[in-house]
Amino acid sequence: MSEYDVVVVAGGGPAGLQFARELGRRTDHSVVVLEANERLADNDKSTGGTFEQVVDGFDVADDVVMGASEDVVFEGPTASVRLPISNSVLDFSAFLEFLGEDAEADGVGVHTGTRVTGPLLDDGRVVGVRTRDDETYRADLVVDGTGPDGTLTSALGMWNRDAAQRGIGKEFEVEGRYEEDAMLFAFDHDVAPGGYAWVFPAGDGVFKAGVCWVDDFHARRRTDHTIDDYVRDWLDADPRWTVESIRAGHAGEVRSDNSVNQRAADGLLAVGDSVSSINPLFGEGIRPAMESARMAADTAIEALLAGDTSRRRLAAYERRWNREKGSKWKTQRVVGELLYDFDAGQQDAFVERTGRLSDAAADRLQRYDLSVRDLLSLYPYRRRDLRKVPTLLRHAW
Repeated sequence: MSEYDVVVVAGGGPAGLQFARELGRRTDHSVVVLEANERLADNDKSTGGTFEQVVDGFDVADDVVMGASEDVVFEGPTASVRLPISNSVLDFSAFLEFLGEDAEADGVGVHTGTRVTGPLLDDGRVVGVRTRDDETYRADLVVDGTGPDGTLTSALGMWNRDAAQRGIGKEFEVEGRYEEDAMLFAFDHDVAPGGYAWVFPAGDGVFKAGVCWVDDFHARRRTDHTIDDYVRDWLDADPRWTVESIRAGHAGEVRSDNSVNQRAADGLLAVGDSVSSINPLFGEGIRPAMESARMAADTAIEALLAGDTSRRRLAAYERRWNREKGSKWKTQRVVGELLYDFDAGQQDAFVERTGRLSDAAADRLQRYDLSVRDLLSLYPYRRRDLRKVPTLLRHAW
């Protein structure tokens, strides 16, 4: 069986669905989204923590926002600071359903239970996709939004997921009491060895608590405890919250590099984490995924209007991403390489220095728009860090 649409989007996560929303809202093209899960809501791999640029900038419905606060708290082993950064916590499953329904309202087809397994090629050009059920979907333009699996980008040699840093995260959605009226991020190897931990307020009597780490840095901590052990131990040990029940658990994997990857091929655009768009410093995925989708949609609309979906035409998106995000992500990848390997004293010093940021600099921090000078002001240098220079240079170039 073969179907034809002008645009086929592989993957119904934030990036793929936002791309479909953009084209559904702004064009009359036939667009279909192919999602592997039986329901969009079955994707529960994100904490849902995000900032105003997503909720306001992408017209997210209020009823998928579980909670919001005006501040973010950064903690080290002994230090703590509060920053004036507005934030929101989404019900991630409901968020995906909202994106899908909104796209469908503009004529987009959303097919769940349809796993894309590879690209359909004609003389080296992507002309569609194949699915697990041996169906083919042909299109003028294919979009890879399959997340860190990179189903199409990996097959085409556009992105090597195995060369990217791997990280894992585990979160529990908890019914109970949480005393802070702010998002909390903890940089403390006793809580999250080789990463960070978080607690997000998520509405009356509900909060989300989790731990993530980067495998490279976690391995240096030589612990046999599982990530579940660390989340549960933190929930049990900290008096600022009480746990009545754990009503859900979420787990996920990320693959992160500096995001300066090939994002376009003949007949194909790649969005979100199919080419590693996640911020490499703090690991936020939703916002950069949706921003990449909007950038890609801008290019796609012009390319389809011109009847030219060659790489030469589509690479305008790739250049724009690298210009607006890639150079910053590259610098922040270097900072992340240092941050998650800090000793306890450096973790405290980093936290204390973020507390000295002006309100304007704090805003730049949450926008991932800090200058090199800003970043250097946050960095608590130690002589032993000199051994990291070869690795840092490899990430920087």
